Amino acid sequence: MRPWLSLLLLTLVTLVLPWGGVRYARQMEAELRRGERLDLSSLAHTLAASLAGRTRVIYRFAAEARHPGPYTLTPVPLPAPIDFHAYPEGWPPARPWRRYGSGIRHFDILTGVDDRMLYVLLRISDPRPVFDTPLANPLDRAAMGDRIWIGFGGPRGRSHAEFLPLEGAGPLVADRVVTGEYGRRRAILDPRIVGALQLEPGGYDVEFVMPLSMIGGPFGVLIDDRQRRGASPFVYGMLNRHDLRPRGGLVLASATLPARLHRLLRPGLRLSVTSPSGALLAQATQPIVPDIPAPHAGMLTLLFRRLADADHNVPITVRVPIRGRAGRGVIAYLKVTQTSDRWAHVRDQTLEQMLNLTLAISTLTFLAAVALAVQMMARARRRRDRGTSD
Repeated sequence: MRPWLSLLLLTLVTLVLPWGGVRYARQMEAELRRGERLDLSSLAHTLAASLAGRTRVIYRFAAEARHPGPYTLTPVPLPAPIDFHAYPEGWPPARPWRRYGSGIRHFDILTGVDDRMLYVLLRISDPRPVFDTPLANPLDRAAMGDRIWIGFGGPRGRSHAEFLPLEGAGPLVADRVVTGEYGRRRAILDPRIVGALQLEPGGYDVEFVMPLSMIGGPFGVLIDDRQRRGASPFVYGMLNRHDLRPRGGLVLASATLPARLHRLLRPGLRLSVTSPSGALLAQATQPIVPDIPAPHAGMLTLLFRRLADADHNVPITVRVPIRGRAGRGVIAYLKVTQTSDRWAHVRDQTLEQMLNLTLAISTLTFLAAVALAVQMMARARRRRDRGTSD
């Protein structure tokens, strides 16, 4: 075989090196992931042990967390306040709707919380909503239409009930009933609970917001559905229809739990605490390089990253129970997740170094083969020219 052809074949063989580098990167990542899983498991058990038996550190209302029932709600944590307008678009993608009622008389409820406020979105099925007589006394039975009652236990344990009078699409402000002199009852506005109503085919949507400081645990809503103004309502929902006391409550993370999770973070980790039913209570995440954008990867690095990510671009997750006092029962679950960015960063560095070396070797070998081929062709031409002259 001619030397220049051998050198050219050697150049082609060097192109196999990147595939070997990809396999090496996968094996390296697999070993790192095994070690990290053991490390995460140890970390998760240590953190869970620090929270064991501390129900009030995890939950805002410990009693509601211990005895959940069919009327118990677990609001989703909201990353930012929602502009309430009776549309679900501003809510997170995961929307755990709960339905109450039956047949054509039912409503779906979605709840969420930020640091200080409770947000409630209701989808009420009612083909013929009945609104109050405009500018009438809200307590005038002849002028009453459909009504939404909000029942909640106060911070001191006292039960409260307020209602949203429905007068048509647009903003809403809650009313509360107070008893004055001589037992006279009147309704006064409570601007702490505000919302909006939006008409929809087959019913209407109502969204309202209220401060968490008003609620001591119990919470629920009840619908007064009337066929016409002043008629006796068909009552259904989450409150006792006789005294408007809530039959359930809210399962919320304590105000200090998110800050506690943030203090336990390290780069590339995500910590989350869920209720025994799997509902998210609180979550904290820290990127691998905080506040610094990732460098732009080259075309070759992106190409081989796609090959390396085929089976291994999956975060490492460890889920352990948080037990109650003396190890009795499970009060919550702690999930520790190691993001895949960490392994991608290490692997990309290895791939980039390997690719640069491979390209340098392949380029030099190819240039040497071309130079040798040109030199041999020149020699052959000179021999032909010398033979022709002779």
